[in-house]
Amino acid sequence: MAVASIGEQPLVVIKDLYKHFPLKQAILDVIARKPALSVRAVDGVSLVIKQGETLGLVGESGCGKSTLAKAILRLEEPDKGTVLFNGKDITHISRQEFRGHRRHMQMVFQDPYSSLNPRLSVREMLIEAMTVHKVCAPKDAEARVAELMAMVGMNIAAADRFPGEFSGGQRQRLGIARALAVDPLFIIADEPVSALDVSIQAQVINLLQDLQENLHLTLLFVSHDLRVIRHITHRVAVMYLGKVVELAPTQELFERPLHPYTKVLAAAAPVLDPRVRHREYAIEGEPPSPIHIPTGCRFHPRCVRARDICKASEPELQEVAPGRTVACHFWGQ
Repeated sequence: MAVASIGEQPLVVIKDLYKHFPLKQAILDVIARKPALSVRAVDGVSLVIKQGETLGLVGESGCGKSTLAKAILRLEEPDKGTVLFNGKDITHISRQEFRGHRRHMQMVFQDPYSSLNPRLSVREMLIEAMTVHKVCAPKDAEARVAELMAMVGMNIAAADRFPGEFSGGQRQRLGIARALAVDPLFIIADEPVSALDVSIQAQVINLLQDLQENLHLTLLFVSHDLRVIRHITHRVAVMYLGKVVELAPTQELFERPLHPYTKVLAAAAPVLDPRVRHREYAIEGEPPSPIHIPTGCRFHPRCVRARDICKASEPELQEVAPGRTVACHFWGQ
């Protein structure tokens, strides 16, 4: 993917963000004064997203990707940390003040079947978004609807139909149109193609890529599919159990992954070559519970290279080359 349009100025800066979900305690545990437990979904994430880039966020299911995406937009209120948007702290302002920034930050959700209001026609849905955020004058709304439909490759004749009358791929296009209706600067696409047929996925991915380049959008693309991430992103952040363990330009990450977890993900990605019959990669067991996080390195119970220091000391995310950071004691070996 071309990188010429990326600016040096960061649009979104995430600093040490946390989001934990407390678990309800049983009465006997309360009486016994056992410590309250929580799901540590996002556990101290820091990221910088540059203007005009597409940053990929990848990891296994349950690693905290979607929770991080929602916390950035305050769809889930962060417990600690800061999100700066265009230099403005948007985590510690009132909901009313945040609403003025909300139109510039939109989200395309994973499930196109539940993310659209079934009671509104496409036209009503798009005009509602424009009206709430006062994007254009009422007299210009119809022309804007036609423009949005054309942007996502749909005929204006479909604007009077309801979401239930469309296929999954068409609904996801409508979700993208709704996000674009308020002229955003930043869009989070949270697993936008995982619920679609493989034949439709490429169309939606190419649409997002074209829109990003033509409208100079900044994207955070959340996915567990490394093939998609490799195709559409400029840089990739790898998450594991609530933390970022590696960050690198896309091509460098796939050609030379540094973290053992990233190496496993890259090796496990399917190859569309019938001649490849056997591929070796090593990973053991299921991810540990986000309630009971392992001590030291979070990946050490599944890592074939784990040593005593990995069990005792959690590695810090450190810059090991220009534009590359990794959290591993033995990244260079």
